[in-house]
Amino acid sequence: MVDRINSFFSKNRAFSLVKGCFIFVSCLWSFALQGAVEDLKKVNLEDAKSYAVQHNFEVLALRRAVEEAQAKHGRTRSKFFPTLGVAGGADTEMTSNSTQNSALGYLYSNYNLFNGFEDTYLTDIASLEVEKSQVRLKRTEFRVGLDVEKAFHLYIFKKSSIELKEEALKTNEVHKKMAAQKRAAGMAAESDITEFDLKEALLQSDLLLLRQELEEARTSLKRLLGEEIGSKIEPIGSLQHQHLTGQLMDLLRRIRTDSESVVVATKELAIANLQSKATRSRWLPKIDLEITAGYLPWDIRNVPAGSSMIGGKLVARFDIFSGFDTMYERREQLAKELRLENELKNAILTAISDTENAYRRISTIQARVDLEEKNKARAKKYYASVLAEYRRGVKNSADLRVAGDGIFEASLKRIGFMYDFLNQRIEVERALGGAVPTEVIEEKED
Repeated sequence: MVDRINSFFSKNRAFSLVKGCFIFVSCLWSFALQGAVEDLKKVNLEDAKSYAVQHNFEVLALRRAVEEAQAKHGRTRSKFFPTLGVAGGADTEMTSNSTQNSALGYLYSNYNLFNGFEDTYLTDIASLEVEKSQVRLKRTEFRVGLDVEKAFHLYIFKKSSIELKEEALKTNEVHKKMAAQKRAAGMAAESDITEFDLKEALLQSDLLLLRQELEEARTSLKRLLGEEIGSKIEPIGSLQHQHLTGQLMDLLRRIRTDSESVVVATKELAIANLQSKATRSRWLPKIDLEITAGYLPWDIRNVPAGSSMIGGKLVARFDIFSGFDTMYERREQLAKELRLENELKNAILTAISDTENAYRRISTIQARVDLEEKNKARAKKYYASVLAEYRRGVKNSADLRVAGDGIFEASLKRIGFMYDFLNQRIEVERALGGAVPTEVIEEKED
């Protein structure tokens, strides 16, 4: 007996070696897969939106634009302070009889007392520019979040569709086994089994396409989040069944305060109005105060050389003729104001139209989600009845397949309409420029 065993192992030594190598490689592959799964970071919607907003290049650029506008606003305020300085050097005055040399060194200060309120208008303009840049930043952050949400919902929708198709495959396999049992008992034809084989092939084809679309959705999300994190994430969550809670008029009232195009157009019109006022200030005189103290140059000195003095002068200037520059500038500003008024009105009408259309579409989708919920319940009830009758021999395999398809078709339509609702809600928020009030409908247990 021992000889036989030794003979078997000696004859099958090569087989044992191959088997051992296969087990070793399988273990390595298992550990590699386990590491890959551990490296896969699961992320929810809020985390994805937060990450995208923090790293989006457009958002980062607009943050710098806000800083730029704030710095410019600070520069305009410097006009309300006097300028201080110091000058020094040597001053020489030569005549035919003598040459006089004198060291000079003095402090000087200039301060504008009045310039037609132009500096005040420019400061107000700079303040509005800061507000406009802040509006664009906030709305862009919101818009980037909507883009991530849209891509996220698409991924979850495709993933849910795959799960439903896989569940349909399992149900089809059960039906196929039941048909095979009836075929063995002589109560069904071969075509009954072939029908379920065909259904399985169609489901496998659908799954192949859905898995490709799932990866495309992951790629789209990767683009929004960035390659570094996008290649390692797995979106988690489920599509929510939501209902709108507000009325259309409530949303339309928010357009002037929430819509980016409307708010920006309002700021630009206000800026143009201030620019027009700043233009009119050029028709008024400018009054400046100049003070000097120390050893002054010869041309402004009225004391002996080597003596210091303090001097000051108040100067008023008024341009009588500027080559019609101020006249044409005034006309330019008036035309600009009228243009921006029309652009503001157009922005309001466009925002109202977009919000109304999106709201009506979302209301229709909301009703269809509720209808599909009822259809799903009806399909389940019908399937249970057909299954019982099939077991009794009343219904055939085609009836069972159709009844089973009804459940999954209703389920697919339901999640499809839920996905459409979420997408349309995003479009409402994009047109409005802010979030819309919704409530989550809790799903009843089957």
